Amino acid sequence: ARSSSAKPARACPCPASREPFAMKLLLLLAFALLGGLSDAAKVHWRLRKSWQSSKMARRHEALLFARTAARSRSAAGSQLVEAMKVVHKTAYWGQMSLGSPPQPFKVIFDTGSGNLIVPASSCTVPGCAPHKKYNSKASTTSSFVTNEKGEGSSEITFGTGQVSGDFYKDKLCIGDSLCFDANFIAADKMTTEPFQEIPFDGIMGLGFKDLSMGEGFNIVDDLSSRASQFSFFVSDDDDSEVTFGGYRAERLASDIVWAPVKVESWWQVSIDDITFNNEPKGLCDGACQVAVDTGTSMLAGPSDLVDKLSNMVNAKDDCSNFHELPNLGFQIGNTVLNLKPDDYMDKSASGCSFSLMALDVPPPKGPVFIFGDPFLRRFVTIYDRSKPAVGFAVARHNGAADEVAASELIAHIRDGAGASPAAPSSTAATGGGAATGGG
Repeated sequence: ARSSSAKPARACPCPASREPFAMKLLLLLAFALLGGLSDAAKVHWRLRKSWQSSKMARRHEALLFARTAARSRSAAGSQLVEAMKVVHKTAYWGQMSLGSPPQPFKVIFDTGSGNLIVPASSCTVPGCAPHKKYNSKASTTSSFVTNEKGEGSSEITFGTGQVSGDFYKDKLCIGDSLCFDANFIAADKMTTEPFQEIPFDGIMGLGFKDLSMGEGFNIVDDLSSRASQFSFFVSDDDDSEVTFGGYRAERLASDIVWAPVKVESWWQVSIDDITFNNEPKGLCDGACQVAVDTGTSMLAGPSDLVDKLSNMVNAKDDCSNFHELPNLGFQIGNTVLNLKPDDYMDKSASGCSFSLMALDVPPPKGPVFIFGDPFLRRFVTIYDRSKPAVGFAVARHNGAADEVAASELIAHIRDGAGASPAAPSSTAATGGGAATGGG
């Protein structure tokens, strides 16, 4: 990973007015093959083990691998995908380091989880074999730690797979200048499926502490005094990036729409309704929830609403009405964030299908929609810990063309009925929270 900002961040801790640090994200191309996803598309994370007589924390994280497995089954069952059809990038990762001297790792930055997890040097199972491993003995700043419950290790099961490992504290650096001490999990057990095939080493969870292993294990809280905002710009090209300390204004083609976080677990916000071509459909009663998740390539939602939406969209399997399909919008207050048919439909030479997947998350976090990669390519997302809130702005991929498109992607609901398009912004809104935008 490398900085794409002209003014890299100074060594931390840094004052709140520091320039944001932008990290280039490397892209993983996923090819969907008949019979399921290719090995390159199998993604995600690890943990497990006990430390002498310390207690073990146990967690179940069904969301990540449930999504991956469901997509694979859908692809295999529908037979809509052909060999060598590009589905979209499913993983965006960058470099970070742990220890003194630094030990580099490739990690995914995931707003849908809350722990930093890397393989340990003591892990000899096939799931760990391809990856860089953390060697605590090689670091002069490493220490074994426990959480407030006296737990010194963790075991986590996923929808597919399981990991376990011990808790450590060490120096963490994102890039060359954003450094601080962090608690994390060094995994000494990782199941072969799916971890042997993932092309990166670990995961940096950027969710709230409800998802973490205890006090002091949350990276977002660790960052809050140094960079209370971070943002994602996601592209199908080679310029995707995560920016810590704010956002880059040149990546924005519209003003920012802010939505307060309602549930501090995932970055979860409320939506008032779902719209077709900016017309509210009365599907939410003001009670729908959306989790913005940088760790998934999917769009998903409660099964009952996904079924209703699929029937209402009424897309033909042969794609004959593809160009007549509506913009699918999500209403926040009087503002609508729109997805185009290209975003919410799977289209190939074999046919078309509605790509929103059914995923039922139980209360109190659910029911909830999951906004993954298709949404993230349309909108820059800004995560502000100090509010907390999520900001959305149309992503600038093609310069002036995106400013024109912004009036279609963001609209304002008028009192009564209908919507007016948002005026395109020639100058994107300036940064809030911890830092201002601009590289």
